[in-house]
This record gives sequence, structure tokens and C-alpha cells, in this order.
Amino acid sequence: MAGAGDQGQDAGAHARHIPGVSGHELAYTANRHFSLVLLSEAIADLVNAHARLDISQAWGDGAAVAADGTHMDTYLDNVLAETSVRYGKPGGIAYRHISDTYVALSTHFIPCGVWEAVSIIEGLLKNPPR
Repeated sequence: MAGAGDQGQDAGAHARHIPGVSGHELAYTANRHFSLVLLSEAIADLVNAHARLDISQAWGDGAAVAADGTHMDTYLDNVLAETSVRYGKPGGIAYRHISDTYVALSTHFIPCGVWEAVSIIEGLLKNPPR
């Protein structure tokens, strides 16, 4: 998936799979209708909608959260790729914060060498209590 600032770089490659759509049209649409702010707002809307469901309360009341990282293999020339001491191969860590109502509050990708405690605190600061 392309980030908010680089849709144009991948648009030509993506457009090859969509008959009748050019890379320029796809990049224009992505740049006009997508931003990190809009993505963050959409994620917050989904988390809040999930919290209003009766079933979400079956697991907890939203007062607790767990954090977990999963090693993901990457190519060596990836900007975030580092060799993991724990796993002994290149990659990065997909780091998630999961509420006790069983909804992902945040997910982000960090290099293997980053101190994971920083990611725990950062994720909590991004999701203040309601």
C-alpha cells in the first residue's frame, strides 16, 4: 500500500491492472481524496463505532489495552528494514495496540532496532480515554 505522499509513484503500476484508468487519473484521485488526517479520522470513527456495539462489551469495558509486535519479513533495501537480533533476519515489527473490547486501536510499522517501549507509550498517547 502506498503512503499518503507517494501515490503518484505507484499509480502507474496500479493503473495497469484497471482497464480504462491512467496512472495520472489514479494518482489525482488518491491525492485528492486521501490524506493521513482523513485516514486517522476514519480509524477513530471505526474504533468508536465498535465501542458502541453491545458485543464489544462482552470482552471488556475498554479500560485495558495490550500491545504486541509481530516480525514481518522485508526486502533488505527497504528503508525500515533492519536485521532483528531476536529473529536473526531482516524485517520490521508490525506493532499493534489491542483494546480489551477486542478492537485494534492502532497499528504501525517500526524498525527492529527501535525500543518497543516508545511504541507502547506513543500508541497510548494516540488513543486517550473516552
